[in-house]
Amino acid sequence: MMRAAQTRIGAYAGRALCEALSEFLKGATDRVFEAGMVSDADGSEVVEDAVVWRQPVSLAEGACLWLSAGRELWETSGRAAWDGIAAQTMSAVASALSEETGREVRVEGGGIEDGELDAELPAAVFEIRGGDQVWQARIAWNAEFAAAWPMGNAAAGEGTAGEPGGSKTLDLLMDVALPVSVSFGKTSLQIREVLKLNTGSVVELDRLVSEPVEVIVNNCVIARGDVVVVDGNYGVRVTQLASRAERMGLAAK
Repeated sequence: MMRAAQTRIGAYAGRALCEALSEFLKGATDRVFEAGMVSDADGSEVVEDAVVWRQPVSLAEGACLWLSAGRELWETSGRAAWDGIAAQTMSAVASALSEETGREVRVEGGGIEDGELDAELPAAVFEIRGGDQVWQARIAWNAEFAAAWPMGNAAAGEGTAGEPGGSKTLDLLMDVALPVSVSFGKTSLQIREVLKLNTGSVVELDRLVSEPVEVIVNNCVIARGDVVVVDGNYGVRVTQLASRAERMGLAAK
């Protein structure tokens, strides 16, 4: 389960960091930032020449996260902006953890920490891509965080079959592929109206243009978000998630 925990927290951090970079560098660059996991990384890799941001979180007493980013990445924004980018990234990660755990997780202070990130801490390594450049970053967490985070317990083998992430049966399903669809809206038409449809006909849906679209898996809505364009393809930027229990229950069906 360690790999599942790394993937989960790495995805949270990568998405949050891309959004923060895009917001803080708006107007200063036309780069589109995207995140991806480093598939062959086991979390022990140390990002070279890195700046480390230490972030206490309210998940448990003493719980901390660390964001380690190579100097080339934070120099794209400058030190002053990087402080804001790192703080916003960690705040967004805390929000994602709140959704996952079903209880509020807050950031508490936080700042640049001198020295290198402890290589013994459990961590996830992910990539940030912007234009033709690729940078690596790393998010790590301590034992206090792992003990209070359901996925952290599962990674350490401390979960039980009745706890989220502790089921061996569910672990076997983690690599099962599920079809994902996006719903822009729906409506009802009489058969005569369907037969009248021609090229150029417009079908009015029950959702306003400003409303988020629905991400659907196995006929269940698991998230909502805004439509974006990524490399010429449509995508959805998730803005609202179903509870972790609902999503894990769906995966286990």
